[in-house]
Amino acid sequence: MQSLESKPLAPSLGPQPAAPPLRVLYYLAYYQRMAGANRVLFELITHLPNTVTPLVVLAGEGRAADAYREAGFEVEVLPPGKHLNQFGKAMLQWSTWKRTQVVMTELLPYTWQCLALMQEWQPDLVHVDGGRGTLMIGAAAKLWGCPVVGHMHGQLPFAGISHTYFEWISSRIVTVCDAIQADLTPTGRAKATTIYNSVRPSLAPGQPSAWLKALKREGKLIVSCFASVVPFKGHHHLLEAVAELNRRGWADRLVVLCVGDIEAEYQHHAGWLMQRRQALNLHNVTFTGWQSNPFGFYQLTDIEVLPSVSYERLDYGDFEIGAGSKRALANGLPQATGPANRVVEIGGNEGFPTTHLEAMAFGLPIVGTDIAGVREQIEPGVNGLVVPPGDPLALADALETLLQDGGLRSQLGQAGRDRVQRDFSTEAHVTAMVNLYRDLRPHTKQSLIPAH
Repeated sequence: MQSLESKPLAPSLGPQPAAPPLRVLYYLAYYQRMAGANRVLFELITHLPNTVTPLVVLAGEGRAADAYREAGFEVEVLPPGKHLNQFGKAMLQWSTWKRTQVVMTELLPYTWQCLALMQEWQPDLVHVDGGRGTLMIGAAAKLWGCPVVGHMHGQLPFAGISHTYFEWISSRIVTVCDAIQADLTPTGRAKATTIYNSVRPSLAPGQPSAWLKALKREGKLIVSCFASVVPFKGHHHLLEAVAELNRRGWADRLVVLCVGDIEAEYQHHAGWLMQRRQALNLHNVTFTGWQSNPFGFYQLTDIEVLPSVSYERLDYGDFEIGAGSKRALANGLPQATGPANRVVEIGGNEGFPTTHLEAMAFGLPIVGTDIAGVREQIEPGVNGLVVPPGDPLALADALETLLQDGGLRSQLGQAGRDRVQRDFSTEAHVTAMVNLYRDLRPHTKQSLIPAH
């Protein structure tokens, strides 16, 4: 692994003429919402120094495009064809013939569209998020002849040609934590640098709702899980943990909030969760849906929890799920067989959860699972607690440890706030990324197409 220190940006020496701003094209393949990875990129782009000029290119209209426009940034929306714009790992189910057809009819024309944009805007380098982004714009960047920074935000839920292509296209690979470098090949690791996700140490609080304020006036303790409702985020384990806590006598003192959107391709999973909540009689669990500003929830939360898993076989019991939903739920992994074909293998792509960083910035104690880069965020017993993934009883024990000790919650929360300021600041993240860009600048640009 190559290292990249977060050293101060070097000042110009003497009267030497300043280099022109570095023109960086940021490509966002996941444009629908401002989830963790998109919030991290937004934090980077909105805090770049004037030595970097960004262009944000998105594969479609959505919350991400709205956020950048509202912040005053130049945005280009360049949608690919309808098959390339599918989500839920649908592409992994295609036959060889289908893939060839989409490459010829959609990917090649899209590559020429991206190349035309590059010829117009003249980027010095391209920054993409993950395998999907390199698939969409990587060939155009190669033809244009500029370096590609591949940003790897999480574990690989599957291997295959898309990841091989990601490693090949990327001139440098930025991983959000050291742990996920284990998913890279030796060649990929030689290109890799860890730059931790960041968060502003003092986030502007949102306006808590009257309902939340009423809960606090009643003396309720609030545990919040900030995550999209997708299988690998582990909401089903949280429900089982809350059921255990209720059996221990916490039912009237505890409120659990699941703050996050329900994605269209996972509606059946969400339906199953609602059925489980009802079956377990969890009157103190609420799914809030999408929140454009979740900070009001952080402000009144007592404990933040994220029960993610990397891999598991999930049994939906008697709940009916269709074949299309099973493919989405499987997240690209082989589907298991079981009674009534009800068992699905779940693969996650957790990396360095933004929600843990945001909770630390608000001074909250955090409970996470021992996967990906969580141990690079949480020092057990110092700023939070770590439990094995897929273990509701251990999760209940950790939550109860914090629920019954306000002094411990305050102690761990303050340690988390201190750690964000020390190790995960926006300034450190931006400095490290700009230094990486500068390291690549001598390699720009060697176009493979003739100049006009």
